[in-house]
Amino acid sequence: MGTIQIDEKVKRMLFTFAAELQQRSGRRVSLSEAIKELLEFYHKGQKDREKLLSLFGCLEKEEARTILRDLRRGEERRLESLAGKSHS
Repeated sequence: MGTIQIDEKVKRMLFTFAAELQQRSGRRVSLSEAIKELLEFYHKGQKDREKLLSLFGCLEKEEARTILRDLRRGEERRLESLAGKSHS
């Protein structure tokens, strides 16, 4: 097993993420498992992004921008709504 150096802020974030995973799974979660989960999530997101971008090849650039802008606005509203509920 190797040693890595990370900032204190990143370390706290990683421990928090590992604790959330542990709570969801109901079992102990190592930092290695937490990092693996983050990397898998990242790689899945990259694949989804590539698939999404390939779909826009058949659209005019302005039409694609409009669709993406509308999707982003909807997602931002959804996230704001969720954030408001968690602070209540």
